[in-house]
Amino acid sequence: MNRAFGIVAGLCWLTLMVVLVQRDVVPFWSAQEAPTTMAPSSSFQVAIRNSAGTRVGTTWVISTPTEMITTIRSQTLIDLRTVSSLLPLNGPLMIVTTLTYHPADTLQDFKIRLDGAPIAVSLRGERCGVDFACTMTYGGVRQTVVLDGRLSQCLAETLRPFTHLRDLHVGQTWRIRLLDPLSLLHGQAPELKTQLVKVASRETIQHGGRDVPCFRIETDGAVAWANDEGRVLRQDVQIPLLGTWTLTDEPFDQETRHAAVQWIESLRATGLAAPATSEE
Repeated sequence: MNRAFGIVAGLCWLTLMVVLVQRDVVPFWSAQEAPTTMAPSSSFQVAIRNSAGTRVGTTWVISTPTEMITTIRSQTLIDLRTVSSLLPLNGPLMIVTTLTYHPADTLQDFKIRLDGAPIAVSLRGERCGVDFACTMTYGGVRQTVVLDGRLSQCLAETLRPFTHLRDLHVGQTWRIRLLDPLSLLHGQAPELKTQLVKVASRETIQHGGRDVPCFRIETDGAVAWANDEGRVLRQDVQIPLLGTWTLTDEPFDQETRHAAVQWIESLRATGLAAPATSEE
């Protein structure tokens, strides 16, 4: 009796392990090369709304490719007064991210700066072999950390996992690394979270008052829709402590972007925001 029970229990355990491996391990082993993430020379603007439909921020993205390097600079303005009381800041915050790619879409260095915080907060990483040597500034304290640079061509922010995705097809899978810029507000050393991405299906969504055929892209905590040209038109993203945000592509407004930058500069001038760090 005991022997039979042991055999049954063993078979159940093996079956469970096979299911878990097929669900959680095999997809990572079989992940393909990432699609083209380099945006053409252009400017993008993204509206950010919370689950109640209230606008909480805007992202401006400018992609500047040259023969030798491609620079992607994004500026995300969030009014934290409308977001959460759980963060150590209650006011406007500008997250400035600069990614520099060399030929073959290899990320060479990145910079993240939080403008509007009462103390200077920034992170800068430079490629050293396969890893990144990073310097984090938090007020007057600096610390050096090493981040695993593998899969770094897919480095993204938790606030906006996808910017541009070209050459997609249903069933395609790849891996990305996500960095949470808001964690820098707590003085925490950054971590890169690896996630599997899958092109789940073709769907038609409403965008700009018309039906647009899109690829549906899924990853843990986010769903995005990209058109056939690779432009990400919408993303639904679960932000820790902040709920689900919807990011929607909209026409680029240079005047609004300039006004946002001037607003942050005025806070610095009045001492309500820390000055930029010297290396920035």
